[in-house]
Amino acid sequence: MLCVSVSVSAAPLSVSAGEALRCYTCMGSNNEDCNRQGSKSCPSYSDACAVVVGHNSGVMKSCSYKSFCSQANSQGYRSPGVRVHCCYSNDCNVTSRAGPLPGLNYLLLLLLPLLIHGLFK
Repeated sequence: MLCVSVSVSAAPLSVSAGEALRCYTCMGSNNEDCNRQGSKSCPSYSDACAVVVGHNSGVMKSCSYKSFCSQANSQGYRSPGVRVHCCYSNDCNVTSRAGPLPGLNYLLLLLLPLLIHGLFK
């Protein structure tokens, strides 16, 4: 059994009050493929950018929440080979610091409930 490796950046927020955070929001076979899809303004309630990667299946980047990142870091969510990295400034998830994914569909099924829970918390 492999444990999830989660790293959370402690960089301060560099987004002004009232200004939406911008994050790369994409799915791709690798970091470059994902980044071609560009970055977008996040919803006002998002306060983090996330990168989720695993072994041999791709990269997922999105707007996220500090609470998701803290929870993932403290509870060490487990999925074979999956890594999560969070950061807190505009387009900070442009690089994938979390290394290569086991089936992207499998990963999305595992993370979707967690991301949805964060939306309605």
